[in-house]
Amino acid sequence: MMRRRPFPRLLAVALVLALAFSGTAFAQSSPLIMKHADSLAVARKRGNLLLHGRVLFVHDSVRFRTQHATWNKDAEVVQCSGGFLFTHPSGFIQAENGTYRKKQNIAIANGNVIAGDSANSYKFTGDYLEYDRENEVLTMPQKPKLFQYEKLKTGAVDTTTIEARKIIYNKKFSFAEAYRDVKVTQKDMVVTCDTGYFDRGNGWLSMKGNPTFDMKNYHLTGDSIFLVIDEAKKTLKSALVIRNAHGISKEDPKRNAPGNVTEAFGDTLFCEFKDNKIERLYVNLNAKGFFYETDLPNYRNLMDGNRLDLYFKKGKMDHAVVSGKAQSTYFYVKKDRTVSGKNEAAGDTINIVFDPLKNAVKTLRLLGRSNMASGRYVDLEKEQRNKAARERARQDSLAKAGVKTDVSDSLGGANPDKKVLDKNELKARSSEHLRGRRRVHRRENGEEAKTEEKKP
Repeated sequence: MMRRRPFPRLLAVALVLALAFSGTAFAQSSPLIMKHADSLAVARKRGNLLLHGRVLFVHDSVRFRTQHATWNKDAEVVQCSGGFLFTHPSGFIQAENGTYRKKQNIAIANGNVIAGDSANSYKFTGDYLEYDRENEVLTMPQKPKLFQYEKLKTGAVDTTTIEARKIIYNKKFSFAEAYRDVKVTQKDMVVTCDTGYFDRGNGWLSMKGNPTFDMKNYHLTGDSIFLVIDEAKKTLKSALVIRNAHGISKEDPKRNAPGNVTEAFGDTLFCEFKDNKIERLYVNLNAKGFFYETDLPNYRNLMDGNRLDLYFKKGKMDHAVVSGKAQSTYFYVKKDRTVSGKNEAAGDTINIVFDPLKNAVKTLRLLGRSNMASGRYVDLEKEQRNKAARERARQDSLAKAGVKTDVSDSLGGANPDKKVLDKNELKARSSEHLRGRRRVHRRENGEEAKTEEKKP
């Protein structure tokens, strides 16, 4: 008895697999169909068709319209002019001219380009756009602007604008890359840099190449800046500045109280925010900071060390820690807004607690190990009194020398009837007065007469 060969069964399986793969391939290579045109002509170049008037093409879920088109059937490329409207389920592209490459699944538009999505979550404008359908990536290398929209619970629309020389936007991941002359704007936030990466899906923004960050009362600069954004609240959570870091925080005047400014420098700077108000400022390596009140800009309280930690409450300084070869200078301001003195301190660590109501230093604690802790208080009012006493003594001396002048004269007063003496003349008169007093002294002691007897 002969055994049946398994060949027919294997052949059947192979045919089924072949049909399955061919069906998939067919679905992936669905044809590009020209649905309508007012007129059609065959170009001399083989495979090219010239279409005019209300031209409509369809490929899968894609449709695009134009007034004039050149269709290369062999390369499966359509070049459109006289207007280009490209639509797909997730959005549209509109421009003066366009090209569709079926094999690469790429649409190209140029001339007054506008692109957006069906959900109205973003819009692109520029002179040139390339759209990769498969990866959902839009590339704009000429005068691009990207607008990202998000509707808030209140009904208002939050808009983020990105401008640059070149922008690449991955719609699938809401990720944007921007190059050269970059500017990002969102509410009160303005960011500029040479290269920027904006991940809206995960809520962060990375910048390098002369980056600057401004948000209402805050300003940051450095070699690179990394921002974390709370997408739910649309507020800034944190900012990290690396290399040549510089940060400024300002608090506006309120209820007859002066405003204040805090400024910090260092190698690395980190800020934490809550409801767009600064909560913590950390500076590391060659840290230096100062703060002052806006009505007393010449009296700057200084903090200097290897590390600086500043803590805030509602935008005002609460406490600070200066570590590593720490130094500090703080001015004491009285209720009448006059400066009476200053505290100077040094040590390994300086802990400072501030009075938020008076906006002044409440307590100062010094710790010293490798560096001996030291502190002193300088009475500026006493210095002013001593200075005034020295000025009065000088005026009295000049008066005894017969020099008619007063404080306003010596300070260059505006009275034109009084003569203001220069330093040389004052010195000469003072010397003459001194010589005169010496002659009187010798005469009284008989020294002058003895000198005369020796004359021949």
